[in-house]
Amino acid sequence: MKHITKLLLLAMLFVFASCQNETLNEDASALAEDELSMEDEILVSDGQEDETFVLNQDLTTDMVADELTFSMSSDLTSGSTPEADIEGFELSLPDVVSITTTEKRAEEAYFILDILNTNLKGTDLLAWCIDLDLSLEVEGPLSFDVYSSYGSDIPSGTFDNPDNLDLVNYILNQNYVGASSPNGGTYTYGHVQWAIWELLNSNNCNICDNLTNPVGNWRSDSRNLEKGKEILQNALNNGEGFIPAVGQKIGVVLIPEGKQPIIIMKDVPVKEVPCSDCTGKVTDLVLEFDWNSTHKIDIVQRYENTCYGKRVYCNRYVKPGEKIHISGKNHDGTFGKYIYIYINNCYYTKIKTNCYVKIGPGYYRGVFNVISGNSSHGGELCDYVAPTHNDTCVRYW
Repeated sequence: MKHITKLLLLAMLFVFASCQNETLNEDASALAEDELSMEDEILVSDGQEDETFVLNQDLTTDMVADELTFSMSSDLTSGSTPEADIEGFELSLPDVVSITTTEKRAEEAYFILDILNTNLKGTDLLAWCIDLDLSLEVEGPLSFDVYSSYGSDIPSGTFDNPDNLDLVNYILNQNYVGASSPNGGTYTYGHVQWAIWELLNSNNCNICDNLTNPVGNWRSDSRNLEKGKEILQNALNNGEGFIPAVGQKIGVVLIPEGKQPIIIMKDVPVKEVPCSDCTGKVTDLVLEFDWNSTHKIDIVQRYENTCYGKRVYCNRYVKPGEKIHISGKNHDGTFGKYIYIYINNCYYTKIKTNCYVKIGPGYYRGVFNVISGNSSHGGELCDYVAPTHNDTCVRYW
């Protein structure tokens, strides 16, 4: 038995020595030899490597890899649409903000304003009037009460038809201002503002002098009313029940005491998905290459329960700090028990991917950090919590 063990150790020593003496290929010839040199330790080992499987893989020749597909949220490219957090957005809103209006009848919107405080703070924000009965000019700072346009707590009587706020949100997500009308001409802020007033107020303006800049009789040109009606009809046809998605805007209603209420638009937030400990097997990972020079990386998994390997990351040069996105190749989308990592065609280490170790962001093996991941039964991985022990851990090649 001791004789067999010695032979195995000699075989491994021969393989590691050949890796250290490996010459640069043509693709890497531009890199300095000192950047590609290995340090004293090549293998990050836990003493239970599956060398028979790993070392039988010929990575010195180019092999065609399957197209990589990613199915994760968070930092990974996702095949599904992230969910909008409309309720969370409402809860994040402050009760009151301080606002200064800097321009009225602006080219891009009815108002341009600055919000001076809270998490809504910003400059040159676009705003629209939502009530015809009161007035607001270029003035401030003024205090405005804050409400989500999808909330149920907007004070009664603020405007006549609050049920049409979904249609207003639809209009303001269409980017009308500056766009061409299908019937000729270009939409202005005045056409959009008229449609908003038509939806939220019992009566619209007669002369509508504030819909032109400088002020004038907006209705004297019949094409203005036609364009306003085009916007209105599109909202009536397509905007009923509209809820903005991630990547769109959501309306925030701002109400000052004794002044004209307005609406601004903010980005729709993504609903955070609760993380969980690794359960089942790992399906996706993002790894960071935490080294100071570029190297060729291959990552292999055992395919199903066979003796054959399948590349999940193929023959790519990875820069320091670069992220590596990989997904499992088994029928259930998992990696199986391990992924095996090679650097410059030499076996470097493996990462256990059967959730025996509760890997997640913060876990690392050698110079590979786990940034994010998913497991088959648990979803997005939570941060890794290292076991407490007295051993000093050193990262090395």
